[in-house]
Amino acid sequence: MMFKKKDKGRRLKKWLFIGLCLLIIIPSAWILVTKLEGDKPVIQLSLQSRVVPADFEINGFVDDKKSGIRKLWISLMQNGKETVLLDEEYSTRGFLQKGTVTRAPIKLTVDAKKMCLSEGAARLRIAVWDHSWRDWWEGNQSYFEKEIILDTKSPVLSVLSSQHNVSKGGSGLAVYKLSEQCSQSGVFVGDDFFPGYPGYYDDQNIYLAFFAIPFDYDKKTDIYIKASDLAGNHSRSGFYHYIRNKKFISDIIKISDNFLNWKLPEFQSVDGFPVDKSSKDKFVFINKTLRDRNNHMILANGQKTENQIFWKDAFGRLPNSARRANFADHRVYKYNGNVISNAVHMGIDLASVKHAEVPAANSGKIVFAADNGIYGNLVCIDHGFGLMSLYAHLSRMVVNNDDLVAKGDIIGYTGTSGLAGGDHLHFGMFIDHVFVNPVEWWDASWINNNITSKIETVKSMVQ
Repeated sequence: MMFKKKDKGRRLKKWLFIGLCLLIIIPSAWILVTKLEGDKPVIQLSLQSRVVPADFEINGFVDDKKSGIRKLWISLMQNGKETVLLDEEYSTRGFLQKGTVTRAPIKLTVDAKKMCLSEGAARLRIAVWDHSWRDWWEGNQSYFEKEIILDTKSPVLSVLSSQHNVSKGGSGLAVYKLSEQCSQSGVFVGDDFFPGYPGYYDDQNIYLAFFAIPFDYDKKTDIYIKASDLAGNHSRSGFYHYIRNKKFISDIIKISDNFLNWKLPEFQSVDGFPVDKSSKDKFVFINKTLRDRNNHMILANGQKTENQIFWKDAFGRLPNSARRANFADHRVYKYNGNVISNAVHMGIDLASVKHAEVPAANSGKIVFAADNGIYGNLVCIDHGFGLMSLYAHLSRMVVNNDDLVAKGDIIGYTGTSGLAGGDHLHFGMFIDHVFVNPVEWWDASWINNNITSKIETVKSMVQ
């Protein structure tokens, strides 16, 4: 009996000891796992460029989900002098709890003039600590350092070309020089931006900017050159220009049932085609919605240009052809005597013999060769620095994207693809994203007076 009591007592002491150990081990383990965690805080900045203007913002955040943020410190160091931008501490919820802030935003405005910061290099420094008990209660630390360049001056913009006489619907060229590398520069015609490109001259700070005056240009529209440097500083300069007025004709086109029965089936697979609508409504969809979509696809090719002039001398036209429609004709479409649609014809229609050979109007690089809705089989050629030509309604194309072609090379054959009512070539030209009158580019005198003479004059100035 005595032995049984002793065994029972030993077992009780054993369980008491085990329980006491668990009471010590479990909280200690929790402390080791939570309060001595070793994950460093995260620093995230949205400062995209290392070149910044005199007034700029530092945006971002610091994050520490486990222990919470204890301290955030940010400074700018320049020429051995440190300017503290932020020094903030964050509390904790309690002795064994994490901090009250697990994510702290960074939103600072830096005024270089007020802070006596000068032009040139500086170092942005960020340090953040959390509420972990690591490193003798100092916490986990993350450190970030980035060199930035303070650029407080706007680029100097000098217009080198003169006498910019341009017609409505026509083309122009401006040549200018910048004092520094810029993220964007070019000619603005109202809201239309035409980028300038370096590369023609040895001096990479000299830019060519071909620009267009839309056919519906308003005389109140501002025309100027604007440059933005890598820090976001801007310069703007007007330049002498004279816009010649030009009248464009209107034309009535009668739509017949025979034409609709011939052409509508070609477009039934087009996205959004109103299959259940009347023939009239189907034509209106093609002539408005699809036309806008196809024009957008054509003009997007302006972004594919290269920084070199491929072309030389006057542009050629379809041999032995007669003009059937003009640039910027305002077309009124009638069906059964009623006006059903309107459009502006952004090219010139040229008719020759059936399936006539179509030569490249000038040397360049093929940037588009495919079907394009109302234009049918379409070829676009980049002639350099944003200048493009297009050839539509082809029955067949014999070139591919990225092919280099010389002036006169055969690129396809005339036809009736797309919304063409008869075999012809729709020839067009555009600068960056605006259609221009091709007639100017057929004229050697116009090219010399408005384009090549400017280029050569500037070349003699800078040599």
